[in-house]
Amino acid sequence: MLGRSWAGNRLPKNQGYERKSFGKIMRILIVGAGIAGLGIGWRLAQAGAEVTILERGLAGREATWASAGMLAPGAELGSEGGPLVRFAQDSRQAWTGFARDLQGASSRDIGFRQDGSLIIAENETRARELEDRAAKLKAAGVDATWLKPTELAAREPLLAPTLRGALHVGGDAQVDNRALAEALCIALGRSRGRLREYCEVRSLIIDKDRVRGADAQDGPIESDAVILASGAWLNKIGGVSADDLPPVMPVKGQMIALERPSETRLPKALIWDDNVYLVPRRERLFIGATVEDAGFDTSVTLEARDRLLAAAARLIPSASSWRLAEIWAGLRPRTPDGAPVLGQTEISGLYVAGGQFRNGILFAPLVADAMHRIVMGQPSGWAVAPFDPKRFRTS
Repeated sequence: MLGRSWAGNRLPKNQGYERKSFGKIMRILIVGAGIAGLGIGWRLAQAGAEVTILERGLAGREATWASAGMLAPGAELGSEGGPLVRFAQDSRQAWTGFARDLQGASSRDIGFRQDGSLIIAENETRARELEDRAAKLKAAGVDATWLKPTELAAREPLLAPTLRGALHVGGDAQVDNRALAEALCIALGRSRGRLREYCEVRSLIIDKDRVRGADAQDGPIESDAVILASGAWLNKIGGVSADDLPPVMPVKGQMIALERPSETRLPKALIWDDNVYLVPRRERLFIGATVEDAGFDTSVTLEARDRLLAAAARLIPSASSWRLAEIWAGLRPRTPDGAPVLGQTEISGLYVAGGQFRNGILFAPLVADAMHRIVMGQPSGWAVAPFDPKRFRTS
């Protein structure tokens, strides 16, 4: 369970929300307390809005908790152009300031580290591909270097001696996603935002093509705007036509964590190959992740565990004997084109922030800032037009 130091800023489970808006203060209701909902809520509360976040379970315990906290556009998205890659690169750059601001606002260390990525070559063909990719990334202004086998062994001695080299992407980073959720809850409360856990939203309240609030399990809540940031459950909310919301589907991902032996030093960098990624996190090595179309099933399987362990052991042979500390599954929210949905829907006052798929943590700073600007009627500051939620409408 997350720490309870911000509990005084939460409303009790069965208490109605009766605070009223005075003057021009905007009342904003956010559905979902994952990384997107918490980040947006914090920024809106900082801007003076009256913010309430409703979460059907515990804050930060769905996709945010299940992720690995990677901030790695260089490794995941490469050197190709396009709005999604530019958004990812800009968001990675924004993370330095975002982490500093959040740690100051929450007095919590969120484990922001900038140790880069190593993309591993297990054979000569892959080595040639990655060496060529290193040149392209460098030409695009990315901090990228090809490491020969001897250089790779010197940098990360735990890696298998048979590896044929690696592409090092210096700008990639990571954050402790679980500490991040806790810090955002604290920062939200200190900014006078409200968080209600175990408060499921049954349906939206819509009148004359404008959202007026939501019907939660404790009763109706009025607001001037509603932001749906409910991850894979975005299309599960009632009171609104399916045609008025973008399609978001759950994609299951299973992960495991190994605990290192006391005499072993974990790698510093994020480590990738075609089948697995390895994330060093304090005393553990996170290993992920499967990609499964399994609906809303979050069960874990021995098959996935064994497959992840075997893939990790090909890169770090000694890992096969490390203690299995944890296994879990989460649901990533994916749109049909793999890009996020950010902005207002066809219904006045109803906004969505979802579809981040594998990059919810990476996109967090720009999602928070762009959505707070959009909702407050200001220029977003970033090219979010390609992520318009209305792009999937057929009529």
